Amino acid sequence: MEFVKDKKLNFIINISIGLVILFYVLSKLKWLFIYFSIALMLAYFFDPLYKYLINKKVPKVLTVIIIIGIIIAMLVLTIFFLIPSVINQLNILYKEIPNFIDKFQNLILSLEPQLSKFINPEDVETLLKENLSELQKDILNFSRTIIIYLSNIISSITFGIVIVPLILFYMLRDMNIFKENLYIFVSKDKKKEFKEILEEIDRIVSGFIRGRIIVCFIVGALIGIGLYLLNLKFALIIGITSGIFNFIPYLGPIVGLVLALIFALGSSWWVLLIIVILFVIVNQIEAILLNPNILGRELGLHPLTVILFILICGQLLGVLGILVAVPLAAILKVLALRYLVQEE
Repeated sequence: MEFVKDKKLNFIINISIGLVILFYVLSKLKWLFIYFSIALMLAYFFDPLYKYLINKKVPKVLTVIIIIGIIIAMLVLTIFFLIPSVINQLNILYKEIPNFIDKFQNLILSLEPQLSKFINPEDVETLLKENLSELQKDILNFSRTIIIYLSNIISSITFGIVIVPLILFYMLRDMNIFKENLYIFVSKDKKKEFKEILEEIDRIVSGFIRGRIIVCFIVGALIGIGLYLLNLKFALIIGITSGIFNFIPYLGPIVGLVLALIFALGSSWWVLLIIVILFVIVNQIEAILLNPNILGRELGLHPLTVILFILICGQLLGVLGILVAVPLAAILKVLALRYLVQEE
């Protein structure tokens, strides 16, 4: 029994040291791993199409070129159509921020009779004067930063158009070779076990990434189209934001709803009600239809686990941490189940 405990302790110590080294290396080579992580996500996403074309006897190199062509076309459309539209809406939003602050102030003041039962009316007015002007400055600075960042990121995306497809080309073409080369570092008696671990990690990561990207796109599109039909300003921004944040399970509709209600301040109550109903419907579509049919019921990663790892890794490594969080969670889950839980 003592031996089992020592073995588990050694496993925990080795994993901890490995994580420290991993995060140190990732922090030093951040942009390299960002491009590599994006290429890996794309490889997982397009893997079904890759296998389909290969099964149809399409040459491997031509298959990879077709997939890269699709990706480049999507990037070009994003750079020349989507990003300029987003920047344009952000510029309009930047100019309208004072109006939103005024609407919010008027809303608070309209509630003053009710608030006066709990707070001194003079305190309410003082609070508004002191904090709303500061809030307006913070929002304006934040919006300006986002606009500048999106304007500057075009050059990074353009550079990524060259680097990511290059990495993706070799990743798709030689993925099996890379996996086989990993076995060189494993002794013969451990190869079977190592292969099982690798296949389980691959199943979890590929299922989550492919399914999550599809779910995020559908959720973002449903929210964006729904708000556009409601004639709400900045529907594109809210739809994109909801889709991106939905990579963290169920967070997208919550963030989108808050933004939509803020942008709809001053509208009639029935407009606000319809917005809430729209987001409830989208959330139910995701929970009842999208997640079970696209992600699957037995994916292997609980939403809370994903949220926790994304928050921790994101805090430590920023964008790169968000990209590596799911693969890291899958690796640790498989290793922990095999070397800790199953040996009890």
